[in-house]
Amino acid sequence: MKKPTFACLVLAALAVMPVAQLGAEEFPEEPVIVQADLDGDGTAEMISRRKLGADNQLGTFYQVLVKDARGSVLWRSPEELDTEHPLAFGEWDFGISLPQFAADVDQDGTVELIAPAPQSDVSPTYFRMLKWTGTAFKPHQSKALTGKAQKGAAFRWSERPSSSSYWVEKWIGTSAEGGWVVKLASLAQSTDGERMMMAVAVLATKGDGFELVRWIETPEALGAGGDESAGVRPDSYRAKLSAADHANSTGVPLKNVLEVLRQDRANVHRGTHRDREDDVDVFFTTPENREAMAQMELRVVGGAKAESAILRGQPVVEVQISNDGLQVEIIEP
Repeated sequence: MKKPTFACLVLAALAVMPVAQLGAEEFPEEPVIVQADLDGDGTAEMISRRKLGADNQLGTFYQVLVKDARGSVLWRSPEELDTEHPLAFGEWDFGISLPQFAADVDQDGTVELIAPAPQSDVSPTYFRMLKWTGTAFKPHQSKALTGKAQKGAAFRWSERPSSSSYWVEKWIGTSAEGGWVVKLASLAQSTDGERMMMAVAVLATKGDGFELVRWIETPEALGAGGDESAGVRPDSYRAKLSAADHANSTGVPLKNVLEVLRQDRANVHRGTHRDREDDVDVFFTTPENREAMAQMELRVVGGAKAESAILRGQPVVEVQISNDGLQVEIIEP
């Protein structure tokens, strides 16, 4: 008798486990997760989510909402609790499928909302792409984007990608030249077996696909213990706060730690200045997220003395990103 697959077990669980659907007063709407100018008027619409329901074994379901600058709801996804539905969003025990990026990535004149399809193993990431019709996001495709790890290489959408190629694992943001900053992944054979390779690159739209135009972080293997030696971490990064980070773009000296941190991230992600010690984070890639730093709570390990050392010197710091704000610690004076 053929053993049931993991996916079959999940679907069977769905059939017998009721998911508790809770009201908005219990699960309030969460902060904006993606912004995009959907109608081309120069003002970004806000794409957020709110929790619909949760199950201790299966996970949490979300509803996605699109609002204009005044806060009026333009569209909301259906209150769907079926993981197989093309407009279901959630954090489930077999993977996460939540909006990750929104832009006109194929340059056809309409904005696409991109969310990873949930997966529980190390394999090419499939992305669900939804197109904005003017009034709603409609399912368009679910494919993986793969290509070779070299400048000028073509990346193409595929329903049957090769695991020997590099695949886009995460859409990070927009590059200074108007391309797309993405995190790439691949499995490589070594004397110790398979190793996970990671990289960060800029892709430019070309024809019905993309072209790799430059590296931000060249491919490197995961280090011991699963740390990413390429320096891309979703919840922390390392930075040297050098002289270029202590003044704004017009040369005016910056007077507090948050301003210095924001200038450092702007210098890294715009490509204007990057120190050897600077990691590439995946959160402060957009101007909107860097602007939001000004409103974040900041904790400097070491208090006023450490703050003074940051403002007066050029230390290397470790920055931890959490829902509560930022924590900064000097690791090299």
